[in-house]
Amino acid sequence: MIDLFSQLKNESISRSLFQKLQEEYDFDDKWLPLIDYLCTFGLKESHFTNMYERHMACFQISQASAEERLEFLLSVGVKSKDMKRMLVRQPQILEYTLSNLKSHVAFLVGIGVPSARIGQIISAAPSFFSYSVEQSLKPTIRYLIEEVGIEESDVGKVVQLSPQILVQRIDSAWKSRFLFLSKELGAPKDNIVKMVTKHPQLLHYSIEDGILPRINFLRSIGMRDTDVLKVLTSLTQVLPHSSSLSFSFLFCFYKYLHCSM
Repeated sequence: MIDLFSQLKNESISRSLFQKLQEEYDFDDKWLPLIDYLCTFGLKESHFTNMYERHMACFQISQASAEERLEFLLSVGVKSKDMKRMLVRQPQILEYTLSNLKSHVAFLVGIGVPSARIGQIISAAPSFFSYSVEQSLKPTIRYLIEEVGIEESDVGKVVQLSPQILVQRIDSAWKSRFLFLSKELGAPKDNIVKMVTKHPQLLHYSIEDGILPRINFLRSIGMRDTDVLKVLTSLTQVLPHSSSLSFSFLFCFYKYLHCSM
């Protein structure tokens, strides 16, 4: 009885919402079943308008097809509470075929991502479904192994730590950071590879606003470049994006010094 009441209440809310969307954006009557279904994930008027403005074609998918696809994502670990954010960021998800979704999940499993972490990766980088497995994702993994030097057994861990690495160009990012750390600190490639393996977000940090200020901080307290390199290799995971030195960086640096004494 309670479930039926909730269903009727949700349908009433979605129909009222749909009327507003029709008035403001000329939503097609045929889209109502899909809107009804998506409302179960907590989408509100602003979410639908954002989706409409980003990718209107997503609303032409039938409710049955959308449910089949989203239910599959839920089955591989995507949390229901994350679905709303994913749909707003990447409304094209509604259009990806079930076979496309399955092939991308199989790719993640194939590079060593545990099944328990699949949903987190999808939630963090839903746009990865728009990249071809053969023409984009696999070449990215090959680049990490062959050019960067990451061990094949570590690739799955790297993707778990930074899912965005699958959807961003890493060749120029790797080359610029490799050249910078080599020139600035005389860092051997092995050390830089360790940094990237432990904290692949390093490939996305700004050199001028993120990495260099930390190097200069460590130098300012009297550390030699060889010791700076040791600290960065140990503490790359606490390098934030902003230029200000974070409390976590200073705290972990203090722990590093304490343990080294």
